[in-house]
Amino acid sequence: MNENFSIIWGTRQLKSSQVSLYVSSAVKQLRGLGVKAHDRIALCDDNSVEYVIFLLALWQLKAVAVPISPRWPDKTISSYVSKVSARHLFRSTELKRTVCFDARHQYEASSLGELDLNQEVSIVATSGSSGEAKAAVHTWGNHFYSAQGSQEIIPLTSADRWLLSLPLYHVSGLAITVRCLLAGAGLVIATDDDLVSSIQRGKVTHVSLVGAQLQRLLADEKNYQLLRSLKYILLGGSAIPRALLEESVKLGVNIFISYGLTEMSSQVATGKVVEGGQASVKVLPFRQVCIQPPLSSFPRKRESIEGEILVKGEVLFKGYVAGTKLHLPTVLSSPNASVGDLWFPTGDMGHLDNGFLTVTGRRDSMFISGGENIHPEEIEKALLNIKGIAEVIVVPREDKEFGQRPIAFIKFTDGVLTEEEMVRLLQLELPHFKIPAAFFPWPQNLMSQGIKISRQDFLKTLPRR
Repeated sequence: MNENFSIIWGTRQLKSSQVSLYVSSAVKQLRGLGVKAHDRIALCDDNSVEYVIFLLALWQLKAVAVPISPRWPDKTISSYVSKVSARHLFRSTELKRTVCFDARHQYEASSLGELDLNQEVSIVATSGSSGEAKAAVHTWGNHFYSAQGSQEIIPLTSADRWLLSLPLYHVSGLAITVRCLLAGAGLVIATDDDLVSSIQRGKVTHVSLVGAQLQRLLADEKNYQLLRSLKYILLGGSAIPRALLEESVKLGVNIFISYGLTEMSSQVATGKVVEGGQASVKVLPFRQVCIQPPLSSFPRKRESIEGEILVKGEVLFKGYVAGTKLHLPTVLSSPNASVGDLWFPTGDMGHLDNGFLTVTGRRDSMFISGGENIHPEEIEKALLNIKGIAEVIVVPREDKEFGQRPIAFIKFTDGVLTEEEMVRLLQLELPHFKIPAAFFPWPQNLMSQGIKISRQDFLKTLPRR
């Protein structure tokens, strides 16, 4: 842990030496509960200063943190805890009880500087195409090199503060924490849902957002100066409206967009948004990317498909875990590749040009309509370019004539566009077979479902035909 690292929440601040003392206290408490090296310990809570200290204490003990969303149903939590063979589950009350803020307790400060790069430190849930959570194992080296690569394009110093605006049960939240740890920056923990007050009170310089969060901030002109004062805004998550990026750049906001995945410990490629809402997203250090060549060149069937993004590098996770078994899916990048030249297939489609990556969609979201390949992401991008549309999800619906047809769920920024208006504007960009056959309002019960939106959830909202 860098000696300048600090944790800020509300009006309080813990400097590095104080953090070390509280980590030591938590370590003693955990040892008293029987926690030891290599144990998998589940944490189920929202972000808090106690959560961060608990996490650091587990790493100091060489235990493995298993962060879990507190929004999961109890049955899902129990099943996942069993799946990863976690020895203990700490919910909010137990977690906070373990971290003691009593000044009467005196402990010798400990340091996180001796962590082994090969040490397993986290197991993060990531959803597959089936919707069932997979458990991705990361080492300290994965998180370390992720932070080092991010530093190349988004510098972070001891004079800076990064808002922990994303949950610690997502790899993005862990990535923010490790960046601050290594750079000696301030980690600002939001104490409420008000982003504006968290940024102002915490004197934040860096913030990670998803498109919907930025959209809400830009909806109020009072926030413009605050957004311009930030050194870096890193945008990730699902598709981001080009109009939103254009507006941000015109206002002088310093926006970077990123492509990443849990299996690569957060960011893979990042780029600055420039005039016109465009960005050249460059592959970061400690990551390697290639595109799967035509499968016809392979002597046998492959587990990836032509045009799929393949990745590897120091940030690549150790594998998916189930009980004591660990599985890392890999493929060869070409028929002439050596046996050891293995890559992880991301499930994303795209193309690479001189180190700059363009992502075009998901392989598991593509469907066929009347013999034509449909990538929902292409339709979503076209819809997001229409002024007044905030969020879009396109899914296939069964059709007697064409097999499947695209339909769209729309969330508007204000007002409502008619179906005729949307079709007319889409016809300027898309062929007729990619125009959605129907448009539906965004389901109210899916308004706040986390960073990534599941297409499966939208399919379930469709009435039976």
